[in-house]
Amino acid sequence: MLGLVTIGQSPRDDVVASMFGSLPHGVAVEAGALDELDRCSIDALEPVDGEQPLVTRLRDGSEVVIAKERMLPHLERAVERLEQAGCDPICVLCTGEFPRLGSASLVVYPDQLMQHVIEALLPSGTIGVLMPHAGQQDGMVAKWKSATRSVVTAVASPYSAADQISAVIGALQPRPDLIVLDCMGYDRAMLRDARGASDVPVLLSNGIVGSVLRELVEI
Repeated sequence: MLGLVTIGQSPRDDVVASMFGSLPHGVAVEAGALDELDRCSIDALEPVDGEQPLVTRLRDGSEVVIAKERMLPHLERAVERLEQAGCDPICVLCTGEFPRLGSASLVVYPDQLMQHVIEALLPSGTIGVLMPHAGQQDGMVAKWKSATRSVVTAVASPYSAADQISAVIGALQPRPDLIVLDCMGYDRAMLRDARGASDVPVLLSNGIVGSVLRELVEI
């Protein structure tokens, strides 16, 4: 059984549809770090100075920005719930960097998958990175920059600024050699917008991760 754990609230039908199209009944179980929290408790997770912002979606479709550091214990408990349900592997539906989660199951981290894919496709040159929050700028540059690869970034939330993706992708300067949509919330419609605004390859993180999971669980 495949486990899918979001940093927000489950279910994440939008991400699942972008990753797989559709899943047969009984193939996957979803859980969310914020599933057991009320709105006041969620709002209390808003980042303060120095905390790393993560952008996610609640069950009602609204966007929230939460502090990674204070969200982690909730994410760990969500992974434990999936393990108890017999899920293996479990995929974290976020491209952020995370410590080791879980104890019994294989945990798939999109961040690690994407870094290896980009290293294989673009070991040198300029990478364009679309991210959901301006507060992630320093982390994105540190994540993608290397001795032979430079980084140019743009910001557009997949939840509250999806209609701006074409504009921000088209404005990337200098022109990148490849663009990555670095958030699991970007979907295939947003990928089409990004590709329509650029003449370089654009990679959808949840699409690549979904392809790997298909092989792991024979979807």
